[in-house]
Amino acid sequence: MNNMKAIIIIQKYIRRYLVYKKILIPSAYYQTKMWRLNQSWYKNGKINECEKYQISLIEKILKLKIVKTYERINIETNEILNISNKSLNNSNGYEFTENFDGKIIKDCNIYYFNLKFVCDNGGAQTRTLREVYHFIKYQLYYLIKFNSINIYFINILDGDTCYKNMNKFTYLLNKKENKYVFIGSLYEFKKYYYK
Repeated sequence: MNNMKAIIIIQKYIRRYLVYKKILIPSAYYQTKMWRLNQSWYKNGKINECEKYQISLIEKILKLKIVKTYERINIETNEILNISNKSLNNSNGYEFTENFDGKIIKDCNIYYFNLKFVCDNGGAQTRTLREVYHFIKYQLYYLIKFNSINIYFINILDGDTCYKNMNKFTYLLNKKENKYVFIGSLYEFKKYYYK
């Protein structure tokens, strides 16, 4: 507990001395509930501030703007369709995954982003990660069915709970390995992008 407080204090001092272009992203291992509560960008968890935090860092890394989208995967046909939240009230609403949190089109390629920030343990966190697992599974099914070479799925899973459960996602990728799917924390994405 004292180590975490020390890490938070040290991080605040380091940020003051970093040049603007440096992008400081801690490992998901350190992104505990307490860490998140102590971040200046975090308010109360009800205004998508974790997603906004992730988007702002992704945009700094890529130097591109992420566009909001309502595109989601139909779990029966594996097609990606633009379906608003309102349409999910239709009788077939459960036939669709959650929507992607954003997308970028660059050099004739489409990059879809799925962003999660899961801290602490409990039933809600387990259900969230299970839904994320199935969402990524449908991304892989999409790529298999349509043999797409210009669509990439970027799944950013931050928070200590994601870190502790990454073995499940590694297992999924090992089953259906695909270079068009990234699964990892923002810290890992930054390393992956700059290598």
